[in-house]
This record gives sequence, structure tokens and C-alpha cells, in this order.
Amino acid sequence: MTKPYNRFTIRENGEGQLIGRAAEQEFSDILIQKSLVHEYLGPAKGPVDFKVGEVTIDVKVKERNVPAEQHYEAHVDLRLQKKDCHVYVFASFCHDFEWMGWISKKKFWEQAVIVQRGQLRDGFTEKEDAGKLPYSALFPMEQ
Repeated sequence: MTKPYNRFTIRENGEGQLIGRAAEQEFSDILIQKSLVHEYLGPAKGPVDFKVGEVTIDVKVKERNVPAEQHYEAHVDLRLQKKDCHVYVFASFCHDFEWMGWISKKKFWEQAVIVQRGQLRDGFTEKEDAGKLPYSALFPMEQ
């Protein structure tokens, strides 16, 4: 049994951490395939997972019961808005990872819709105060 990462861990028994770590590993593999020298910072439990040159990257993954669609939303907890980070990269996991895209932290927060914990939105109750942006607003991973 895995302990929750922190009080913001939603999945029971810290299971979400396992998907998060797997996403970070897969993203590292993508960086290696692109011959991008990088530093993995994930175990440091800071606001970023990777550093490529001077650019810091936070990888966000959402486990789903169905494959993601472009109108589904990227999600970042509001508490992370002021944390040092340059880029967010978003993945969705159903049976495998699907890399939905990336966006600068600055642009994400300029465009994001802010939701409040407990708010009912699109049939779901929000678990935390957060910023949300449709995947269609992200840059493709190829860029």
C-alpha cells in the first residue's frame, strides 16, 4: 500500500502517485528520444518534475475511464499558481498514456477558467480550487 503523497492526493492509497510517476518516466523517455538533455526533479517533491536547459516543466496526468477528447480539460490546482514553473505538460491515461499537449504556465493562467472546490460543473463536483483549460487550447507535443 502506498501512502498518499500529500493531502491533495485524490486517489485512495496513493494510487494516483503511481500513474504520476509512470507519466514522468514516459515523458523522460520522450525527452531522450528527442535528444533533449534534461534533469529529473520529481523525487525532490517540488513544483516541477523536469528541467531542460533553463526551462522547468511540471507533468500533469489525469487517469480516466474513457479515452480523452479535445474538449476535456487540463487541470492545475490553484495552490500551484504562484509556484515556480515555466511549462505544464498534460497527459491522459486510460489504458495507455496519451500526451494531450503543453502550454506555458503564464498562458495557462491567463486563459484558464477558475473553479472552486465543491462547485458542480459539467456533472462533476470539483475536488479542489483549480484552473481548467480545454486540451484543444494546448500546443501539440510535436511543437
